[in-house]
Amino acid sequence: MKGNMKWLLLVPVFALALALGYLVPTQLLSGDGGDEQSADNSQKSQAAQIEIENMQSKLDNYQTVLSRNPGDIDVVRALADAYYEMGALQGENGDINDSYRSYKNAVDQYLKYLSVKPDNVEVMTDLGLAYAEFQMTDIALRELKAAVAVAPGNQRAWHSLGWIQYRWASNLPDAKIAWQKSYDLDPNTPIGKESKSFLDDFSGQQSLASPSIAP
Repeated sequence: MKGNMKWLLLVPVFALALALGYLVPTQLLSGDGGDEQSADNSQKSQAAQIEIENMQSKLDNYQTVLSRNPGDIDVVRALADAYYEMGALQGENGDINDSYRSYKNAVDQYLKYLSVKPDNVEVMTDLGLAYAEFQMTDIALRELKAAVAVAPGNQRAWHSLGWIQYRWASNLPDAKIAWQKSYDLDPNTPIGKESKSFLDDFSGQQSLASPSIAP
């Protein structure tokens, strides 16, 4: 996602609710409906494929523009964002290897951008999230800690740091510290409210009962 909307990728609503026992798979509640479920899955698969094809067209367009103007750093960032989105779409569609390749491409493009504009905290945050999706947790944490050090007032960076501590590092205490800092910066923004929601979900809990929850 572009700009300040990428934080929405941090919202694992279904997985979190399932892990906490709030959701029950409908197939466990009913003995029939298999055909309807199969048709629904087929429609979802087709829709996901269309989204992936549309994203590939966007990637192709950005790459064409860059081939003509290789120094256009804004297009580099747009290309990185598009690779990140593609990775998310491919992961949701079960294309794990393709997803990793897309996240790796996103990392490369974010690094290229930061080689020109090294103090852009939003892109530093995006880079950290891409590293996390690429299963490079230590480097992801390094990038996010650098981001909050450069801009301690950046709410999205703190929120993202908390998410990586929770989702990939299985470090709930440090995740809660980061979410608290995010919330304290402004409790009324969507990000602040999300941080508060996570804090409430894990209130009184000091460790993760199931650290391998999928997003």
